[in-house]
Amino acid sequence: MKRFLLWLFMVIVFTGAIVGGSLAFLYYNITEKQLPQAEITLAGQSLAEPVGYRWNVPILGGVVWRELYYSPGQRIQNLEPITTPRAALQLAEDMTEEATTLELKNSSGQTVFSGTASEWSQFVFPQEGEYTLIIQAGRAQSDERPAKAYGWYQYQCRFTVQATPQITLSAESVAQGETVAVYVSGFLGDIGATPEAETDLGTVWFHGLDNGWIGYIGVPYNAPGGTHTITVQVGDTVLSTELSIRASSYPTSQQTDAESANQEANTQFRNKIYGFYTLGNDQRYWLGRFTAPVTGNIFQPYGAYLIAEDGSDAGRAPNVTYIAGIGDEVVAPAGGQVVFAESLLLTGNTVVIDHGCGVKSYLYHLQDIAVQKGDMLEQGQSVGHCEKQLIWEVRIGNKSVDPEKLTKTTGGLFYQPMQG
Repeated sequence: MKRFLLWLFMVIVFTGAIVGGSLAFLYYNITEKQLPQAEITLAGQSLAEPVGYRWNVPILGGVVWRELYYSPGQRIQNLEPITTPRAALQLAEDMTEEATTLELKNSSGQTVFSGTASEWSQFVFPQEGEYTLIIQAGRAQSDERPAKAYGWYQYQCRFTVQATPQITLSAESVAQGETVAVYVSGFLGDIGATPEAETDLGTVWFHGLDNGWIGYIGVPYNAPGGTHTITVQVGDTVLSTELSIRASSYPTSQQTDAESANQEANTQFRNKIYGFYTLGNDQRYWLGRFTAPVTGNIFQPYGAYLIAEDGSDAGRAPNVTYIAGIGDEVVAPAGGQVVFAESLLLTGNTVVIDHGCGVKSYLYHLQDIAVQKGDMLEQGQSVGHCEKQLIWEVRIGNKSVDPEKLTKTTGGLFYQPMQG
């Protein structure tokens, strides 16, 4: 019995020695090479190696932890000037916004920001000048398995903010029927105002972006060619730019078999629809190119000069007309909210979809209506069925644009400004 107990004791001691030795080997072989990635960027600029760190690294899946610590030094990296009101922070894969903190000081040593990375994403520099930023970027301890290292790297950088208010167009020259985006940027601090635009091309509704605002202008088929001035005021700052409009070529022999509208139908249409031409908001519901609302061929293109059956002038087409099968599904060309869904004397079953920023789709002559006012639609969602011809009109405010161009991802509605 004594021999057995002695043998058992020796086994335990031997096993403990092996386990302890293994743990010690693993513990002391944890080096900086096992630390998480350290690459981060600020306003698109890569930050150099961290000036210090504190990380807890798991051993045997988190049974034992080893702390690696390097006291932060005084080294400061000088960055290129930042020319945007915000400076986007891009973290490495194993870092999180909640475990990352930043402290920003101005040239006087006053702290102008202290908070997490998620709060930093909404921070706007209060004014131009030189700033010093300390970042502790890392990861918090969690219960997830397998265990991951937690802790932080510290970075220190210095930069100058040089943001100048400016107005940028998606294109300096556009053709009739196209759209143009107006991007306003470079404003520092809390200006407490949104842009207001003045132009003979209609009302502009602005949507807020990280570093500014963007709005959209429709250039209809009858917009005067030549140079047009666009003036934007934000707070006390007034900016202006010029847009050149080129003439587009439209067919002149398009026939129409539409019946003449009577006064009652015209009056009802004006009372029900014209009010939408002056309504807009700061939301943007579309994402990417629009799609045709129905599968079919275009019978009457946008901007066509219309000739009635008796040969008289029937005006211009501010829309496109599709020939499709009776009962074919009609879908939302892009995301948006239904603001009108009724039957009218002039245009039959009619649906109006607000895509935001003053952009609206007007769908006329549906066989039936499958939506109601207030519905939020996704692109491609059914709104009803086709009678035989379907008319699709797109307006920005009261200015019509060529819907077919919006199905090709061309024009200002799809402009993506560069943001820091």
